[in-house]
Amino acid sequence: MKYFPLFVDLAGKRVVISGAGATAVPKIRLLMKTKARIEVFGTEPETEICNWHKQGKIVHFDRELQAGDLEDCVLLYGADNNSEKDQKTLAMGETKNVLVNIVDNLQLSQFITPAIVDRDPVTIAIGTEGTAPVLARKIKARIEDLLPVSLGKVATITASFRDIVASKLSGVQIRSFWASIFDEILRRREHEQSEEEILANLNNRIENFDPHTKAQSKYYFAETGANTPDLLTVKALKLIESADVIFYDSKTSKYILELARREAILIDLDDRMGFEGHSKQHIITRVCQETKPGETLLQLGSNSLQMWEDLGPELKKIEKLGIKFEFVPGVSPIKAQTSGDQSIDLISVFLDDRNGWKNGVSFRSLKSEKPGKIYSTRQAGDLNPVDPNLYVGGN
Repeated sequence: MKYFPLFVDLAGKRVVISGAGATAVPKIRLLMKTKARIEVFGTEPETEICNWHKQGKIVHFDRELQAGDLEDCVLLYGADNNSEKDQKTLAMGETKNVLVNIVDNLQLSQFITPAIVDRDPVTIAIGTEGTAPVLARKIKARIEDLLPVSLGKVATITASFRDIVASKLSGVQIRSFWASIFDEILRRREHEQSEEEILANLNNRIENFDPHTKAQSKYYFAETGANTPDLLTVKALKLIESADVIFYDSKTSKYILELARREAILIDLDDRMGFEGHSKQHIITRVCQETKPGETLLQLGSNSLQMWEDLGPELKKIEKLGIKFEFVPGVSPIKAQTSGDQSIDLISVFLDDRNGWKNGVSFRSLKSEKPGKIYSTRQAGDLNPVDPNLYVGGN
């Protein structure tokens, strides 16, 4: 990441544009969405710039920019569409320690303006670091289709309830409460309802929420399939995006980890093992002992067979801590040979014998009397058929 994305409060701040021609108009129109004091310097201004000046939306100076004009300026745009003037604008900005953007010139720019989806106060910025602006606009169009214009109204209304919710709920409960609220809003398209209906629903949810109900922590093991975000199941994706603690190993794709929320605790089990000298199971159990009620713990892995052999016995200890466990299968083909030397694919392995996996599972062989029928080998090496209606075996 070369350009670090951030949102800047421009209310009352000076933003200066050098140039009053056609190149400056789109930038000024975008900046007018903020509460910045916009000052434009340039001769022969476009009609729109003259109109905005008369309406008091911007201030236009009918002359070229000078170094003294940059006092207390926070952002400077060079929109003269002239290489010599652009170089001069950049030099003035650097002298005054002002961040400079030269329109349509990535090499001279110290910051870039992303494509923006505006659902005030919900704002989504899309950037490609200047490499593919057309792609950024395409992505913007896709997101525009997903988010209705009235979504900002929902965010504004719910903001008025933050103090009320915070006074009744704990930290973990607060996040869980708002997650359920927004899931419902997006799922049922509640943002298309009237303001009165949204307010009534929020009041009802808060009044009927019991803060004394003890939240139960949950521990999930999710297969990451082929270790690519594209092949994650919907449930695995949601867990990664919402988990409080995520366990992973050196084989886990960095692109999958980037889906985690910023506040989540990410624990590299391979790294911890090397540093602490303990097993993965010991590290996981210790972290579970320290977890807060209601938190979600997630372990990522691409090999469910090995996971069950290693983790099975430890899950007894985790459940004794009052933490509910759930296995989330993924799309992870595992090759095996049938008795007829024909290859089969195990899309996933479903372990329905809880006592069996808790005592440890041994997958020493995978055989089939008939091609296409799948068996899983358990504790004593017995062959137990997997329900063919659940899983597909191919020749």
